Amino acid sequence: MKNIKDAELKFPRDWEYRIIIAEAARPISEEGIAEVLMGRKVIVSAGETSRTGAYGTIVVKLRVDSREDMEELATKLTKVTGVKFLL
Repeated sequence: MKNIKDAELKFPRDWEYRIIIAEAARPISEEGIAEVLMGRKVIVSAGETSRTGAYGTIVVKLRVDSREDMEELATKLTKVTGVKFLL
């Protein structure tokens, strides 16, 4: 199986991030995510919530210009308060 780093991706391309957040931090997380994505055309939607209600998912769809752009966004999103995991 090929590693995603080894996969050949064509840019620019549409990309989707599934951002897992702590529900208790949702307002702060949403503000931080919006700040990271400011100036980009994005589609944001709510995803699933965990059975216990402790975690939720925010789905972000956008266009990335390069692998570096994609990785830089991922790094910034994982540093937002309340973000637990990025898919």
